Amino acid sequence: MEFENSVVLQVLQASHGLISPDMLAISAKVSSENVVLYFALRRKTDEVDEDVEDIIFELDALLGGGVMLEAQIYVGTPDENWPGRSCRLVYLAKNSTT
Repeated sequence: MEFENSVVLQVLQASHGLISPDMLAISAKVSSENVVLYFALRRKTDEVDEDVEDIIFELDALLGGGVMLEAQIYVGTPDENWPGRSCRLVYLAKNSTT
């Protein structure tokens, strides 16, 4: 749990300034070998793709490498159909489920 908490804090730091209005939610599935970030998007754009890549790059730097990182993109509201819903919620936009 300590590693998971640390990763969540690092995701917050990595995403600072990179969360656009099209990004509705971010969650993380953390194990000792890998981290999967789930992004729920209002719509997929080149700007959002670049922001996700930047978040992954920054997170890798903050974690010092050694952990495999993966991003899963979902276009839609972060409701019960979002694959990241059952994972550790890192960010949820206000009114994002409507």
